[in-house]
Amino acid sequence: MTSRKRWAARWRAFLHPLNDEKLAVLGERWAALPAELKTPNQISGRHLTHCGFTTGASFCSFHCTHCYLPKNANETPIPSLAEVKEQIDANRRFQGPGGGLQLTGGDVADAYWRSGRADELVEIVRYAYAVGLVPMLMTHGQTLIEQPDFLERLMVEGGLRQVAVHIDVTQAGRHGFPIGRVQSEADLHPVRASFTELGWRLREKTGLPLEFAHNCTVARKNCGGVSEIIRWFLAEPKRTQLWRMLSFQPEADTGRTVFSAEPITPADVWTEICAGTGLPLRRDASIFGHPDCNSWASVLVSRRTGEFCPLLPDDQKWDALFGQVLARIGGLSLVTDDAGTAPFRLLGVLAQNPVIAARLIGRLAAHIVTGRLPAAMLPAVLAGEVHTLGVGMHNFMDAAMVARADTDATIKSRLDSCVFKGAVKQDGAWTAVPMCKMNEAKWSELYARRSADPVLRAQPQAKELREPAAV
Repeated sequence: MTSRKRWAARWRAFLHPLNDEKLAVLGERWAALPAELKTPNQISGRHLTHCGFTTGASFCSFHCTHCYLPKNANETPIPSLAEVKEQIDANRRFQGPGGGLQLTGGDVADAYWRSGRADELVEIVRYAYAVGLVPMLMTHGQTLIEQPDFLERLMVEGGLRQVAVHIDVTQAGRHGFPIGRVQSEADLHPVRASFTELGWRLREKTGLPLEFAHNCTVARKNCGGVSEIIRWFLAEPKRTQLWRMLSFQPEADTGRTVFSAEPITPADVWTEICAGTGLPLRRDASIFGHPDCNSWASVLVSRRTGEFCPLLPDDQKWDALFGQVLARIGGLSLVTDDAGTAPFRLLGVLAQNPVIAARLIGRLAAHIVTGRLPAAMLPAVLAGEVHTLGVGMHNFMDAAMVARADTDATIKSRLDSCVFKGAVKQDGAWTAVPMCKMNEAKWSELYARRSADPVLRAQPQAKELREPAAV
């Protein structure tokens, strides 16, 4: 993108920061939420409808102790490119423009590379962007770290800008880090460092704003490692400048999971998150759908000093203002793009809402005066040398819990307010299905249909590789 086109895009973003179609979709989502979840700090229906996902290629080269997929995932054929595009179109209708779309199913990078169909994944990424979604590739990353040119192709030819890499001690199959020898999350820091190096190298080579998210399943054996992971990322600002989200998922008894004899709880995980940041982060500072499903906090990081603090103030006056802000400007998209339009969208929406802008400036001043924003961070804030790090938890339900939804009001409310839903065709019609429902039963139904399709089975499929790959 030339400098002229970049500034033209920024000017358009400033003048038209909100999208009418997105606002309409958000309004429909807000109206459909259970009344008890329409709180001032509710993000669903205000800032996002939900995050979408594809039910794509199910193959994965790993054999993890906490896999939520059925046992026959690796034997199920890859869906056709036409079907995946149809899924993307349906997700786009449910989410409106700018919605996040997780490219998943199994490890799709593994599946398409090992089947010799890498071009298809490039096209899937490109198509998702073309229809107005923001795709994120979900992966354990082994294929990408060993085939960096593939990731570069996905970025340059497909437009990929977001990759979520799952790294934790429950994984079996990472070359050089056999599960029997990995004793703690600290043992996997070299893996995190390798991805950090790869990400920055590709950023510098391509000039494109690649970002990573870090996913981690939390079981009894690694719960104490959650704080260690967070401390590692926060120890160096360039790490969190690249890795913008740290997501921790308490284990769920579903799929092929070897469930802990003494299961951990979301409260255990949040205690570790607070210990890792050294901050008393609020679980309810912002609510994404149902509070039993998601807990999230944003941390503001100085690129100058590495200092960090909570992004959102912890006081009731802020909570009330936050709700008013979301009601007026919640449809604002702050997704990083090649033109760097996010801050210009923010400035544009504040310019259109001067009263809200003045109140926000006032609360920021109070935040500084009371010492909640460290004074040493202020020069970095004013110079734009700060970034945010999202740290949170996504709590999937056990399969047995989901099966009780018709008789349990809380479980039904969690499914009804889910913010992680993918487009699935059922009886000829597209429906947005929660991931917990997929894990409980829908994957098996989908696999049965694909396995019975002779056209899909005749196409090249991913294979297990017996020989060790390069480290």
